[in-house]
Amino acid sequence: MKPILILAAAAIAITIPASASQPQAVIPISLYSYGYVPNPIVLTAGQPVTLTFTNRSSKGHEFKAPQFFAASKILKGSAPEGALDLKGGASASVTLVPVRGTYRVHCGHFLHTQFGMATAIYVR
Repeated sequence: MKPILILAAAAIAITIPASASQPQAVIPISLYSYGYVPNPIVLTAGQPVTLTFTNRSSKGHEFKAPQFFAASKILKGSAPEGALDLKGGASASVTLVPVRGTYRVHCGHFLHTQFGMATAIYVR
């Protein structure tokens, strides 16, 4: 390769922001009767991530984290009122940039939290 092409390629690489050159993380999150995997959920502040939620149960479950979704910058997908409500076997994805903090998660369906369907999100 000619030296001028090498210099041009290096200059372009330097001007691309680090977040654009890094692959986006995909974190699978399973909902089941009555819990979440992983538990807890650990994310990196300021790094775009796609959270892919899959309800492994035949009954409906919810991933309710209003403070987490309100603090995060949602790039793709949605979490109306800070929650995803998934019917049995359903999936959904949300791509976002999380903000440092500790956030509570639970299922808002009747008695599901009391049966242990709760976790935390740690954004470091």
